Amino acid sequence: MADLSLEWEDDFGVDATGDLLVVDGDDEVRQRLERRLFTAVQGYVWHPDYGAGLPQKIGSVLSVEEIRAVVTSQLALEASVAPSPPAQITVSADLNQPDLTTIGILYWDAQTGVSVSFSITA
Repeated sequence: MADLSLEWEDDFGVDATGDLLVVDGDDEVRQRLERRLFTAVQGYVWHPDYGAGLPQKIGSVLSVEEIRAVVTSQLALEASVAPSPPAQITVSADLNQPDLTTIGILYWDAQTGVSVSFSITA
């Protein structure tokens, strides 16, 4: 089922006719996962358990394992992500900018079984 397209830190997109853009499939799941990872802990009044709050952790000293654990636990809460095989999470710092971290996510779609990957840089 399609949903409205809403990229993180952006506004709703419109098509050439002025209608709101919709998204489905892998792009919808990616948007849902980004929203979950970036939403502040207790950021939703009615859903205090939703969100990993990754932006809240900027400036903190987190190990690769801590970041991987946060991302892995949040992916496990999304019905669109298959529990098996487990998602593969990579965390790496940019050699030219050590304060820039890239999180690579590879998961398998729960409905199709197809592998999907994307990365987040913060």
